Amino acid sequence: MRNHTLGAVALAALMTTATTRAQDAEKAAHGDEAATPQISYERRAGDVLLRQYQLGCLSQLTYLIVSGGEALVVDPQRDVDHYLRDAKALGAQIKYVALTHTNADFVAGHTELAARAGAQILISAESGSEFPHRGMQDKESVTVGAARIEFIATPGHTFDAMSLLVHVPRAADVEADPLWVLTGDALFIGSIGRPDLAQGEASPMTLASRAFDSVQRFATLPDATIVLPSHGAGSLCGAHLSPDTSSTIGREKIENPYFQIKSRAAFIARDVSGLAPAPQYFAYNVALNRKGPPVVDWTAEMPRALTPADVKQALRDGAWIVDLRPGREYSKAHIEGSINVSVRGRLDTWTGIVIPFTAPLVLVGSPDEVREAAFRFKRIGLDHVVGHLATDIEGARAAGLTIRSAELVSPAALAQRIAHGDEPILVDVRTAEEHAELAIGEYAHIELTNWEHFGEVLDRDMPVLFVCNSAYRSSMAVGLAERLGFRHVSSLEGGLDAWLDAGLPVYGTASVCAGPVCPAPGASVKTSTPSVAGAVLTLPEPIEPLQLAALLLDQPRGFAIYDVRPAWQYDEYHLPGALNVAPGEVLAHVKSLPRTTRIVIVDRDGTIAWAVAGAVLGELGADFRSVRVVAGGTARFWREVEIAGQAVPAALGAQSVPTTTPAPPPTAPAKPAPKKRSAGC
Repeated sequence: MRNHTLGAVALAALMTTATTRAQDAEKAAHGDEAATPQISYERRAGDVLLRQYQLGCLSQLTYLIVSGGEALVVDPQRDVDHYLRDAKALGAQIKYVALTHTNADFVAGHTELAARAGAQILISAESGSEFPHRGMQDKESVTVGAARIEFIATPGHTFDAMSLLVHVPRAADVEADPLWVLTGDALFIGSIGRPDLAQGEASPMTLASRAFDSVQRFATLPDATIVLPSHGAGSLCGAHLSPDTSSTIGREKIENPYFQIKSRAAFIARDVSGLAPAPQYFAYNVALNRKGPPVVDWTAEMPRALTPADVKQALRDGAWIVDLRPGREYSKAHIEGSINVSVRGRLDTWTGIVIPFTAPLVLVGSPDEVREAAFRFKRIGLDHVVGHLATDIEGARAAGLTIRSAELVSPAALAQRIAHGDEPILVDVRTAEEHAELAIGEYAHIELTNWEHFGEVLDRDMPVLFVCNSAYRSSMAVGLAERLGFRHVSSLEGGLDAWLDAGLPVYGTASVCAGPVCPAPGASVKTSTPSVAGAVLTLPEPIEPLQLAALLLDQPRGFAIYDVRPAWQYDEYHLPGALNVAPGEVLAHVKSLPRTTRIVIVDRDGTIAWAVAGAVLGELGADFRSVRVVAGGTARFWREVEIAGQAVPAALGAQSVPTTTPAPPPTAPAKPAPKKRSAGC
């Protein structure tokens, strides 16, 4: 459990209001807009217009390029109406549809556009595509009005990966040639595409080596060339992706850690490390996209109505039931073994992750919920929805279907049971990174993606309570456990977020602050909640040496490290990038930095650093900053990182500490995370 040195009154004030920034990066994908493509970037240069669409629920970025009455669509989603509508409104006919590679995480709309607009499909000649297409060679070009679109081979994520260079005739408003590079999954903002989705065609190390060459090729482009990838934060096609949807080559050279690694061996080692398991539906999507997805009748959004007797037969035939209702309704009464994937967030992704891809699906929910789910499932190739059952659960019971309920245990009730030592078996179903950052305690941890392990590790006859951040994943876990024969399963109401809102203690390394809402870095803090000494109370947090070393590899310029030891000790040894500053001068340095800069204070063993960090936070008050102290100081960092041979950016020097005018400012999240979380909530 967290151990802070703080007066009893201040500690009491903290514990009654403590919360953290949202654990789930995917909560941004819970709104209605996330399920509909939104224009996230648009620019006109001369006679060329480029428009970027963002589909938040799939972290997908797609493109429409228009010039001279012609248009090209890049990596389209399967439902293509918005491309057709917008091209028509811009007075253009879609001439081409380009695929940067054979996509795995969604079913692409290339065959849809070919059928509906007569567009020619462009994809790498190395793709092995079975649909009619034009195989593109390295440096081959097509024209779209005044724009010349050049295809360059950038393998690494896949063998057939190509990036599109958009050359615009030189004009006053065109600062680089090419002006844009559409990188697909070869290069993301702050990261690159994962190398393990080749479906057995090659080892991840082989593809990682190709990715090293591709990054070197990207580095030869002009610094002002605008980088436009095919995915953003939350995508399972990579790790540690930025929430930004555009960048420049110059910025990526500075901030993207893969541009900093000059050794092929070190690059490969990093690229193949720490990869989250790929959803099982990725393999099906690759095969479907390569073969050519069948054209879908998008008007048939409402599956046929089923009777309870129909559902019983479907279950005998191997169907899975997806209950689309909110978790609270599901918990009161649901068909035994049905999986609750509410119509919010990453409905499509999570259904594809936890349910066998080829299984027939029966949907339970309101007409609006069923219609929305059936539409979205087609985006990832879940085309085998056999029908839907209305939400008449009692009618289903009367027809002989087994109906179960699952208790939603409140945080207060669980805390009381823990205090009395009679709590159920707690199972945290979040990712390893989430669990390490914050957890209720030292209880079981089995990621939802490994749900089959419930039956291998847990006793089916013992009561089990599942925990995630918001009860979205834990509600799924209830149905999955029921399918494995568990008899007493429940979920933490509101998840870890509600636990934190109740001021209950947690283990882990994530930042904790006082107040009803934990502010994002750089945000001003406004609260009417009483606080210690009339100000927001914040506490310095420890950071483990190995964690800091990993983060410095990811975002070396996102940290300011202040070594408060005497100069002679600093000269003998100091952390990479650390600046030697007297304890009394740290505050002035911190105030001169952008608020997004993450502050790390270090001394020999941590004793002085804790005092300095506490004093700095006390003086900053509502000017919230992320301030960390290296656990065990330089002594422990030396033992665990330097002696153990942990890789750190040795070339960093004091000059890497951000100044008052960084160029560009750090954009990484203030809360440290070894890898971007996989999709979920």
